[in-house]
Amino acid sequence: MSAILGWIASLFTYDADPLAIDSSDEDEFDCRHDGSRLEQLRLRLERAEAAGVEGEALETLRCKLEELEEEVQKELSITVCHAMSGAVICTTRLRPTDRVACLRDAVLQEMGETGVALRFLLHAQLLDNYLTLSEAGISDGDVLSLIQTPLRCCTASFDGTFASMAPAERSGPVLVATLSSDCRTLLTVSSHGEAKTWCVETGRQLCELSGQVIGGEFSSHSRLIVGTTEDGSARVWCAETGTCRQTLFGHADDVKSATFSPDGHLIVTASLDGTACLWNASTGQRVRALVGHNDAVKYAAFSNSGSFIATASADATARIWSVASGECLQVLKGHDKGLNFAAFSPQEGIVLTASMDGTVRLWQVSDGECRLALLVDNNVVNTAAFSPNGLSVLIASASQSVRLFCAESGQCIKTFAGHEDWARAAAFSPDGDLVASASYDGTVRVWSVATGDCVRVLSGHSDWVRAVAFSSDGSLVSSASYDGTARLWCALTGECLQTLMGHSAGTRAPSE
Repeated sequence: MSAILGWIASLFTYDADPLAIDSSDEDEFDCRHDGSRLEQLRLRLERAEAAGVEGEALETLRCKLEELEEEVQKELSITVCHAMSGAVICTTRLRPTDRVACLRDAVLQEMGETGVALRFLLHAQLLDNYLTLSEAGISDGDVLSLIQTPLRCCTASFDGTFASMAPAERSGPVLVATLSSDCRTLLTVSSHGEAKTWCVETGRQLCELSGQVIGGEFSSHSRLIVGTTEDGSARVWCAETGTCRQTLFGHADDVKSATFSPDGHLIVTASLDGTACLWNASTGQRVRALVGHNDAVKYAAFSNSGSFIATASADATARIWSVASGECLQVLKGHDKGLNFAAFSPQEGIVLTASMDGTVRLWQVSDGECRLALLVDNNVVNTAAFSPNGLSVLIASASQSVRLFCAESGQCIKTFAGHEDWARAAAFSPDGDLVASASYDGTVRVWSVATGDCVRVLSGHSDWVRAVAFSSDGSLVSSASYDGTARLWCALTGECLQTLMGHSAGTRAPSE
């Protein structure tokens, strides 16, 4: 769009008549002021037409203005406020495909400041700078909260000294901490693209995955890891050495999720190109593409038997597919906004979907009918999961409580209350008797499903806890935190068994 604006400005350098714009006007052709600039251009065009100005330049200008108006309509209007005071800092316009980092640069320019780190919150979720605005779930008219962190601190004293100090660097936030099915290895992924594996028993780092990694998971036999990378691809790594075994080529745009089938033989990927793809995990060859969505596919998941796949899309629908044939069996319509998650019940008869519209819906697989729509706190779904027996649904949302709903009636049957800040994630133990929740208050809590009571508080992290999970045997709890560490806890006693540190404080260079 800035190119169009610059072209329009260049038209008027030769003429001082009704279309003329002075040099100071040219400097104001900025995408953050498109609304007022468009109005001024319309007025000048009307003035020129009233004055009888004709010619090819004027006709070309009309066409360019139409293009510009279309571009402006495609942009998002975003308001940024201080997180603490609520004061409005600025309102800016950006494209859905611009990254959050572009918003950061626009706000810094508006504030006229340097030496501060800016992070944005939307619905209590901290936005990663590498995400596009669309991927971050930002819609036209949204209001974001701004968190500022000084990069240097200056002090002066009556003793005549002056000091300028930079705060001590710490490891980048750890976003993922997931255990292998044999409970011997932990995978951690940081916001800076580092993925490392660790020995559960000793806490020793085993290897680092090649490339800049966004997320990952182990295969059922624990020998492989599949995940997405910052270059938009999906890869398969050897869990023992960290070397890349396969890069899954075939999508036309970035891959958002990658998941093994229950037997580890297949992989399903979800992509911004609007498709999901099935791959042979051993060879990396694409088996088939699942085509039908009208917008980005944000997530794809296998059923427990591996016979079906559920996809969640930004087109506000989910779809159910046959793994054997690639046929779309059901289109699940009912959400008002894009979806970011889908999961099958253990018995495979029900599919759960989570949406940006602030609801979790349960659908009948056989006919695609919506059985329940569960409203969540403050219209934000952080986590939604079936219990191991499929009879209830666990939801962590933008509140200090985690809630348990009956999958048949939709009634809230338990409220796990006790966190001092919003709950970011929650997970069932394999037997379904316990729930672990992670919170922005820096703690993990373990709850009894039977009574709703908090049975253990796992304290030790010094910043927000982003993720939590049980080991496959239920004996361990893993947690990932913005303090740059992952921790392993004894699920029975709450004792911290390992504190895993080693992620770097800065973005590392890409490697292969």
